[in-house]
Amino acid sequence: MNDRNSHSASWILLVAFACLGVPSFAMVFGGLHFHPILDAFIFGMGIVGGAFLISWAAEAAQLDISASFAIAILALIAILPEYAVEAVLAWDAGQSYDTATAIVTPEMERVAANVTGANRLLIGLGWSAVILIFWIKRRSSLNMANTMGLEILMLSVATAVTFLIFFMQQVHLIVAAALIALYLVYLWLSSTKESEEPELMGPSLAIGEQSKVVRRLIVLGLFAYSAFVILVAAEPFVHSLIDTGRNFGISDFLLIQWIAPLASESPEIIIAVLFSLRANPVAGLTTLISAEVNQLTLLVGSMVGIFSLSAGDLLSFPLNNMQSVEFLLTAAVSLLGIILVLPRVIGWKSGVILLVMFLAHLPFTETDQRMLFTYGYISIAAVLIGYQLYKKYLSKS
Repeated sequence: MNDRNSHSASWILLVAFACLGVPSFAMVFGGLHFHPILDAFIFGMGIVGGAFLISWAAEAAQLDISASFAIAILALIAILPEYAVEAVLAWDAGQSYDTATAIVTPEMERVAANVTGANRLLIGLGWSAVILIFWIKRRSSLNMANTMGLEILMLSVATAVTFLIFFMQQVHLIVAAALIALYLVYLWLSSTKESEEPELMGPSLAIGEQSKVVRRLIVLGLFAYSAFVILVAAEPFVHSLIDTGRNFGISDFLLIQWIAPLASESPEIIIAVLFSLRANPVAGLTTLISAEVNQLTLLVGSMVGIFSLSAGDLLSFPLNNMQSVEFLLTAAVSLLGIILVLPRVIGWKSGVILLVMFLAHLPFTETDQRMLFTYGYISIAAVLIGYQLYKKYLSKS
């Protein structure tokens, strides 16, 4: 009886989140417009609803593909809302760019704002939430021994390339192609790993317990509906955020950097946190790390492709000084995250460091201030590396 009631609640939840997309349809196809803040909220809720549906469907889909490959696919599918937002921004950037003057436009700055904000949000808020919630619940460190080897390796390579982007002051076409290739290699390596039975919960469990045919039909239906909602809502959501910034004198760079990723990535973070609460933090954190790999490779690489397509020419993506520093700070955040999870036994202090550093840098928006935080992230990472080497030296002596 409890299972039936639990599944009833899950189906109600699925329908409720599906309904979040209806107002977006009404506004787009009915030609309705309200105040930019209300528009942004309505379209943002549509994206949130679609993102939750995609995440639940992707979890259920793990029953039909190998576990490690499923983690990679789940991470890819779960950030489709982020890709939709980035695609709108990259297309606008290409339309605004004049190859004759080669001036970096505000539209181009927004592309960098979204991709860097999304990556820092995943680590600073997502990783820290999983680590800290697990510690609060269990009062013990998160033991991820013998896991995440592939994810950490790929994230390390992607982070090194992100540092390179800062020094090049552009996302070169060759770099973009290399990043996309790196992600394809990651997918291939993930698909070769052994399969494990996934641990489902909530709506994904309700879907997963259906017969194979019904389950697959539901999963495909949710993917199709969610993708449609997100595609319909993404462009007006982005433009509503920009209009909101203009109306209230708020930097649209900051709105795009934090509000857009918060709407598109919050479901993924929430689901990872739920995994942690259900005593499966390994799956939650691994999914978020895989998503970070995804965003530093495929998302960064694809933004160059969309930018070129929109501009009508094969182009690298030029960066001004502010954008370059944003990429450098993102690389520094990723470096610190890697160093903190590398020992595989992750304590509460790691979560606190990530969260405090993330929250501390938010109010400081000037480029020189962001550089100071970059030095801070790199310095902490260097100290931690030195400490680990010192511990190894003591253990051998």
